[in-house]
Amino acid sequence: GLECTCCSESFIRSAYPLAKDVVLSMISLDYDDTIMAAAGYQAEAILKETKEKHKGKYILAVEGNPPLNEGGMFCIDGGRPFVEKLKWMAEGALAVIAWGTCASSGCVQAATPNPTEATPIDKVIRDKPIIKVPGCPPIAEVMTGVVTFITTFGKLPELDHQGRPKMFYSQRIHDKCYRRAHFDAGQFVEEW
Repeated sequence: GLECTCCSESFIRSAYPLAKDVVLSMISLDYDDTIMAAAGYQAEAILKETKEKHKGKYILAVEGNPPLNEGGMFCIDGGRPFVEKLKWMAEGALAVIAWGTCASSGCVQAATPNPTEATPIDKVIRDKPIIKVPGCPPIAEVMTGVVTFITTFGKLPELDHQGRPKMFYSQRIHDKCYRRAHFDAGQFVEEW
């Protein structure tokens, strides 16, 4: 969808677990237009095959958001509007992961005046569980952690009231910061 690819860039930089371990040992990553070798007709054929072969069993991870204005013509992917491709792939998915703030809440593309009518994916996909992993980009280990959880336990993670995985979004980052003790002690830089 409409995005800058920072989510994919973040994902491939995960250290715990390493993205290569996730992709090569834990899951079958059949389609990712950023990191897959296939392109064009070959890539589209893989996508169609994945949908048919794994109907109701695959997780659709979406980066970016769909523009709705003018029939979605502001984002064409594989020769058709991204919003059509999103709906088509989502209909056979077990669940959808909204990677990043663009997919989760619309981000910059959905800001006023929003001439493309870019929208978060949960405004388009309403009949599937959606796991929102916001961030611009999301933390790499959160991304691989969500995938690892699903593959390890065979279920979706528990979500908070905003649709985010509680295991990563139940506390503020400030509460887990290793510098927190300095803050609590009132130790601040007064001058450089």
